[in-house]
Amino acid sequence: MAFLIVVGGPSGTGKSTVGERLSRDLDCPYVEGDSYHPQSNIDKMSQGIPLTDDDRWAWLEKLTKVGVDAIGQAGTAVVTCSMLKVKYRDYIKKIAKLEKPDIKVLMLFLYNDYDIIYRRMSQRAGHFMKSSMLKSQFDDMEVPKNEEGAFAIYCGEKSQEAIGEEVLQIARQVMTTRE
Repeated sequence: MAFLIVVGGPSGTGKSTVGERLSRDLDCPYVEGDSYHPQSNIDKMSQGIPLTDDDRWAWLEKLTKVGVDAIGQAGTAVVTCSMLKVKYRDYIKKIAKLEKPDIKVLMLFLYNDYDIIYRRMSQRAGHFMKSSMLKSQFDDMEVPKNEEGAFAIYCGEKSQEAIGEEVLQIARQVMTTRE
């Protein structure tokens, strides 16, 4: 069975760091979701304008297809993207299944308190997603509850190492459980 593991959550939760580590631990390809935003999305976010659903659909489709294509010999790929809403997660699963019917999509949703993320985002430099846009992500955020294949991981003040271990344990458990 092939696995597409999507590490998501609002900006500033450490999904890129966790996703990169997970891909190393699982020895599989890593796809950074921010690299696949069209320039129009980057321009909007750089100006502090939140993305709409319509801004996201083509990006999510492309990113999912790239992730599925990356699976290759490893049988697994890790992708990062915000996947804030249930309908985005459902769309990723739908596109993945259209691309590869036998695929299993695992959603690992990192989330945290607004103040903790805002503080972290205020300290980082060089990213187009500014801390001033965090509220729009929290307004849109639907933490997974009883969604098949989706796991919510509350980060709190845990270290990236601890979060990485938790994510790895969940991934390994899911990957060794056969339907």
